Amino acid sequence: MRSEELKQLDGMVKQYCTPEWRALADLNTSELSYRKGELIIKEGQKAENIYMVKHGRVKVYSNYTDSIEVIVRFVTDGQVIGHRGFGEDFTFSISAVALSDTTVFVLPRTIFENMLKANNMFCYYFMMFFAEELRRSERMRRNQLNMTVKQRVAQAIRMNMESFGFEASDDALLAYTITRKDMASLASTTYESVIRSLAELQKDGIIKIEGKKLRISDKNALCEMTHCSKDLSS
Repeated sequence: MRSEELKQLDGMVKQYCTPEWRALADLNTSELSYRKGELIIKEGQKAENIYMVKHGRVKVYSNYTDSIEVIVRFVTDGQVIGHRGFGEDFTFSISAVALSDTTVFVLPRTIFENMLKANNMFCYYFMMFFAEELRRSERMRRNQLNMTVKQRVAQAIRMNMESFGFEASDDALLAYTITRKDMASLASTTYESVIRSLAELQKDGIIKIEGKKLRISDKNALCEMTHCSKDLSS
């Protein structure tokens, strides 16, 4: 199974859970809607549920201090939130906020735990998703140690691109462009440095700034700049 497929919780449930467990999950699933800017889960909160995005965009992050926010990942349709609450005390170590109007499916954690215990292949692929998420996070932080500020900003743009993709009618314009503040958080730099780096990347012909949105003019150059191993032209 490819790493991008591991993100899709709904696909894993359909493929690797028995019909009885799928029916039980459906019976116990509720639906909640959040407006842009609303918290879905909060760091330190008891993890009583697990969430899957039905439609929308979500930022998962942790506050190291009152002034330092570290973005863990972005989440979109079919992807899971809340698994980082699993552990000894079942407390969320991260927060999640809606970046756009978002609807999520909510499943009680106890039901989800029983699904993992009863469906071996589902448990295996969910574990693979967990491991892949950790590996990507570690690789990104390691790469940043040897990157310039401009490269780190480019990496933030690539993460944005891989998370949310492009407009359906325009395969170069990002479907959703994260804020400059979030780029600064991902790149471990300042807002002002992000603005300068974006201008440099535009001058290099890698991106084009269109108001608050970004167009990726040269995907392969962006990939090379951020030590990406796969060809983004496909």
